[in-house]
Formats: sequence, structure tokens, C-alpha cells
Amino acid sequence: MERQVQQLVRLVDDLMDVSRFIQGKIELCKERVDLAAVVACAVETARPVIDALGHELTISLPHKAIILEADPVRLAQVVGNLLTNAAK
Repeated sequence: MERQVQQLVRLVDDLMDVSRFIQGKIELCKERVDLAAVVACAVETARPVIDALGHELTISLPHKAIILEADPVRLAQVVGNLLTNAAK
């Protein structure tokens, strides 16, 4: 039951973020960020779900850094959501 409540809270938070973004109330904090750091943060967030469901996650990134001009928090949130949804 606790897990379901947490998922519902997260869903509501995500929907509120979408609503705020559509209304122009979210300002992206863009900065130079390494894609590997974003992926690492997203994996850390999604790892409990991945492990709990018995999945194996293998990450393969290029040796050369990929630098993006992006909001690292929002980008990690997107990748984390993709990983969590894929695990389910």
C-alpha cells in the first residue's frame, strides 16, 4: 500500500509539473552538463524499482563526454521516469 501511495504522489507531482510547464510557470535552469552525470542520477533514482522487479540494467556510454546545454534536474527526471516506466 505504501508503494502505491508513493507512486500516486509521484504521478500527481508529474502531472502538476506538466501543468506548470504548459502554463509557463516552470523556468528551466539550463547549464552545461555531462550526459553521463544525468544518466547516473536517473539510474540512482530508478534503481530501487529496477532491482525490486528483478531486472538487470546495463549502461553503455561513449568514452568521450557528451556535454549538453540543459536543465540537469529536469533531464534526470525524464530519464528516471523512462527507466522506472520501462522497469514496470
